[in-house]
Amino acid sequence: MSDTPLIFHHTIQGFFSRAFPGGVPPGLKAQLRTAGVDLDKPLLPAYPMETWSRCIELSAPFAFPDDMPQEAWRRLGERMIDGYQETMIGRAMFATLKLLGPRRMLQRSRKNFRSGNNYTDVVLSDVSPTEMDLWFNETHEVLRHFVAGIVLAGMRVGGAEAPHVDVLRTDARGVTYRASWAASPKA
Repeated sequence: MSDTPLIFHHTIQGFFSRAFPGGVPPGLKAQLRTAGVDLDKPLLPAYPMETWSRCIELSAPFAFPDDMPQEAWRRLGERMIDGYQETMIGRAMFATLKLLGPRRMLQRSRKNFRSGNNYTDVVLSDVSPTEMDLWFNETHEVLRHFVAGIVLAGMRVGGAEAPHVDVLRTDARGVTYRASWAASPKA
């Protein structure tokens, strides 16, 4: 396996179809080409993590022009998951995750993220019956906020009541999120 952190093409394709359901704006397409992703040609099998981060960074002002960058990056993560749940595969996956409840759903984080890349590592720690800490080996600021949005939206569509995700700390190796939700019979 490659030591280079890579994002698989289906992640890139899914992101742009969900972030821009009406089509990717031409101005963004031009910027993406200079960043190494040409959406008018077949996608490569995988892209470097840095390219992926740049795609999200460039997309944010087009999707959420009135938001601060960090908020726009998080909202893009949410939008990706919210859009995914509208697909046939997404509906089936999230129906299953709802049955698992928030804790067991979060315990599948590494497996779920690894379906879209070759590098994500996740370490989980129980905090309370309705809280978990999740450490991700995510070092890019853009991706740290994007992942927070993915986790939040994943919890929401997975059935967590009143989900919340906060960044607890960051360092050179990764980021730790605190994921919490309201108590329910599934917690």
